[in-house]
Amino acid sequence: MSFKAPTFPRRRPKPPQASTPGWSRVKANTNRRIYDPTAVIFPKVDLHVLDQPYTQAPQPSATVRQVPMVQTAMLSPIRNQSLRKHVDKRAVQWKNWVKLIGELVPVYLNLLRETDNLQNRPSPPPECTCARPGTLVVTCVRFHDCLTVTVCPCSPAVSLIRLGYFPSAPVRPSFAVDIHMLRFVKELHHRSTPNISAWSATLESSLRQQNFVVKGKDSIRRKFAKALQYYSLLATKADIFVRRELLSLNSSLSTDTCSTADDASATEEWVDEPSDSYLQSCCGLCFGTNQHDPSAIVDVVVCLDANFVQKRRKPARGSGRDPPLAHPRTVFLSEDSLSSAKHMVETARAQPASSAARAQQTNDDLFEPGMKVSANTLDACMESFTAADEQRAKASTQFFADTGLMALLCCHDRVLYLANMTTPGERQFYALALLIKLFKVLPDNIHVGVLYDIGCQLDRSCRKWNLIPAYRDRIVWGVSIFHAYGHQWPCQLVYHPRKCIGFGLSDGEGCERFWSSIQNLVPSLRVSGYHQRLFQLDLQVDFMRSQSLTHLGQWITRKSIACSAKLKEAEAVLQNNPNSLSTLADQWNAQVQSQTQPLVQASASLANRAIKRIIDLKDYSRVLQAETEKVDKLLGRGGDVDELLSQRMELLSEKEQVGVQIEKLRQELGVSEKANLKNLLNNKYLQTRLQAKALKDRIQAKLRNRRFEMEHFNRVYNRISASERKLKSHVEGQFNRSQPSVLNLVKCYNSLCEEIERLIQIRHAPHSAVAPVRLEKEGLFGLDVDDGIWDNRGLDDRTQVIPLWLGDEDIRGGIKAMLLKDRCREEQVYLQRELDRLVDWFVEEWDIVECALSSTSKSLGFALGLKCS
Repeated sequence: MSFKAPTFPRRRPKPPQASTPGWSRVKANTNRRIYDPTAVIFPKVDLHVLDQPYTQAPQPSATVRQVPMVQTAMLSPIRNQSLRKHVDKRAVQWKNWVKLIGELVPVYLNLLRETDNLQNRPSPPPECTCARPGTLVVTCVRFHDCLTVTVCPCSPAVSLIRLGYFPSAPVRPSFAVDIHMLRFVKELHHRSTPNISAWSATLESSLRQQNFVVKGKDSIRRKFAKALQYYSLLATKADIFVRRELLSLNSSLSTDTCSTADDASATEEWVDEPSDSYLQSCCGLCFGTNQHDPSAIVDVVVCLDANFVQKRRKPARGSGRDPPLAHPRTVFLSEDSLSSAKHMVETARAQPASSAARAQQTNDDLFEPGMKVSANTLDACMESFTAADEQRAKASTQFFADTGLMALLCCHDRVLYLANMTTPGERQFYALALLIKLFKVLPDNIHVGVLYDIGCQLDRSCRKWNLIPAYRDRIVWGVSIFHAYGHQWPCQLVYHPRKCIGFGLSDGEGCERFWSSIQNLVPSLRVSGYHQRLFQLDLQVDFMRSQSLTHLGQWITRKSIACSAKLKEAEAVLQNNPNSLSTLADQWNAQVQSQTQPLVQASASLANRAIKRIIDLKDYSRVLQAETEKVDKLLGRGGDVDELLSQRMELLSEKEQVGVQIEKLRQELGVSEKANLKNLLNNKYLQTRLQAKALKDRIQAKLRNRRFEMEHFNRVYNRISASERKLKSHVEGQFNRSQPSVLNLVKCYNSLCEEIERLIQIRHAPHSAVAPVRLEKEGLFGLDVDDGIWDNRGLDDRTQVIPLWLGDEDIRGGIKAMLLKDRCREEQVYLQRELDRLVDWFVEEWDIVECALSSTSKSLGFALGLKCS
């Protein structure tokens, strides 16, 4: 029994007749509000009940089987059934392809050998001797014509590949494409934006002009896309098969167990390569030996970055998960790995941060445990970067199922691992998952330098929440060159790769170059399926690896020349510098120690805290004095003289240090030794004085940091082109963003100076009190030696001495040259190590290939010959 859904004509229906059911006017329900008295309202009916109107009456027949009907919502049973069949068909086809691809590898290698890498047409295969009835007629498309081929239905894919065609279906194909054409399109899509629709339409138009017509609507595009997809998988499997044979040959050179059969080894189970072999295939220069160098701070330098352009739209219907077509050597982390890293981070952050949290609860700027940069500096860096804000949405999860990618690359711009992001923001667990994956396959003694645009924030989180404790001691954190100037100056002193030991001349911008190289994939992958997107990215990564492999020698040569030029420039500066390297190193350490110190918050309680600190130190000094007197009495009684003298010296030394601290605090307060400190509590003058001193220290720090950052560009862009001038103006614009905050501090400081002047006039200040000098906004950012910014009269009774690293031009220029020389020396060591690894790798590969060419099958030997050429 069949049911037909009612159709509603566009025109008004005719009045119902007595013989047939029709529309009827129904009285208005009093519970409903009628907007149009003439409106026709239809009652609710069940379409599956036969005695209701609008249903088709059953036709009389000999036997009628009653089938229970189930009501469905929104979609009819016919539509649901067609969708289910469509999904099942794709899944079944994928399973058949997976079973078949392994059998097609030796056939494909034989085809390449017989046709001399597709330069000649293959010879017709022998007639099939199977007893299976019937034949398959397959339409085969080539560049300039279209023909039909008859093959046996027992193994049509094998027969078509022997003829030089690749089928669009695994079991009963009706369409096939010339392998030469597929290889051409595959190479074209690696170098340009993939567009199957344009290619198929062009091919169809060209064939139609030659009177070749393919039946079916849009059949070439759909079937050509399937053929190209699985041909790419076949070509990848063939390359991996050849590589696997090389590895097995390398392990059996001494026993001479290389296979000599043409097709026997192809039906074996696929064997995954060891993890260290995978890293060596990614970059032999970084992971050629995987041995720790005791003389080096780091053994490998990698970079991290996220990209929110490579995203995928949510499908209009369904989950968007196409059949799980996966690359045999995918670079993507599994979803389980990402979920595990996410759970680790969420579990750690659910626990209290103890000491780190207590450090942030106070008003003072303090060092968090294990960090070399103060908490306020790290907070300012976090506000400067959107990547550090995990709650900020960079891609909408309402419209996109996959929001972006995060990549881990080595310093030679070769991809190690990728992570598919599904969150709207850049979450830290993606970066941690990539690092965990890397460290799991590295030896336990390998140290890694990690360059990340917010490396300081990731280092802070790892220490604050105790993340990846097993690997944290083997990581040296840094920030990439391009993003370094967005960080605060104290952060740059610690995390800048040109100032941090161990990074050489690595810039950490390999990810940016990688994003640029795959930007042509954005249009096609934006609307692709989940697994199809990952598969295409894996293919592109494989292509980029093969292309850059032949240029590694040129890369080392280019880097060596650039490193030698920079080293020569740095040595010339140091040779003309009157200061020794030891003096420059001491001044550099003093600069780092001074400029990374936490700044005092300009609060009204500074004076009271300083007074209480003096009182506590004086009490402690009296305790030390009492202990010293006890030791003197013991000496008078004739005790152990040596031990007692040692204790007495320690007590006197500690008492002297306490006296220095007391004197320093007194000078900051501007009070004498005879002043009654308890009476000075809540003194308005002292509160205002110390508050102004803290503000001026903060202004000085900001201006110093700005000058050190600008000096680099004033030195580098002395002779600039148009593009460099544009970059310089952009960087200066970024620096000028900090001017409003500095000017606001100056305004607050000048108002405090006015308050001090008023207190002095009304005699609420000591008799010797002097009002501090106000700051003028004009010329404030010049930082000349005679500027009022360095005049601390009225705020600090101590003599102000400008340090050499700040006031001596020779010291400052020598420090820059010294740091550049150190990085160049590191880079030379790394380049020499990479050159040795490249030579060793080439010799080893050459020996293996020579052995394989003489002892393996003809098809495998021909494939190796293609790789060698």
